[in-house]
Amino acid sequence: MFFNKKKIAQKVEIKLFDSITHLDDSVFDKERDSIFERMPKVGIEGVLIAGITQDKWRFIRQLAALKKNVYSAIGLHPSFLQQHSKKNLRDLELAVAVKPLWAIGEIGLDYYESKVDRKTQIDLFSAQIQIAKSVKLPIILHVRKAHEDVLIYLKALDFKEGGIVHAFNGSIQQAQRYIDMGFKLSFGGAMTYPNAVKLKKLAAELPLTSIVLETNSPDMKPYNCKKAHNTPFQIFDVFNELSKIREETPSEIAKATCQNSKEILRISS
Repeated sequence: MFFNKKKIAQKVEIKLFDSITHLDDSVFDKERDSIFERMPKVGIEGVLIAGITQDKWRFIRQLAALKKNVYSAIGLHPSFLQQHSKKNLRDLELAVAVKPLWAIGEIGLDYYESKVDRKTQIDLFSAQIQIAKSVKLPIILHVRKAHEDVLIYLKALDFKEGGIVHAFNGSIQQAQRYIDMGFKLSFGGAMTYPNAVKLKKLAAELPLTSIVLETNSPDMKPYNCKKAHNTPFQIFDVFNELSKIREETPSEIAKATCQNSKEILRISS
């Protein structure tokens, strides 16, 4: 339960959706079941587990099949090129034909390191966009230092299924271009840091209809997180930060961000 700061006398129930997690990570092996059990009790209405390498796809889909309000995405992450092969792309084509599946991702471009193989990343990204197009699924985008190229390829390949831009940190102009192409912009733990002035400004100015929340657990811990790793429960830290900088009430923000996630992933309420 949270107190609505803008209507102090009124208590509101907050329900949130964690739009990007990696609960398949082995760091959760001893606590994964307890996390799933506790989520509905504290107001986490759903989580999306996003894949990064093929070896975890089956496990991610098993978790989504066995656990309530857990959803799956599978993809080949640009930062793990050495673990991917052309066979993985053929396997992805076969895998996406098996329902249910809510998105393809994480996919994208990552130019953070100066010596990355950009051509191989682009080829991998383009191929996965085409697969997503063929089955009409949204995508989960991982983008670092590459927003312009990602936007160019999305337009060139005429991708119209939308998706989520994970941990968005581009410009307001780039944000609007993503929004125009049907994407939601995701904010996570990075926004909670005192020096995250640019991110806070973006999160305050963007239309609420285009914002979703994430933990990216076990990574991307919020500023005040004292745990060894991030968990879906830190989504409330992200939410509280967003509530401080937006004009809407916490209740309105929770309802909108939760609905935005479900809308883009085509989850029936």
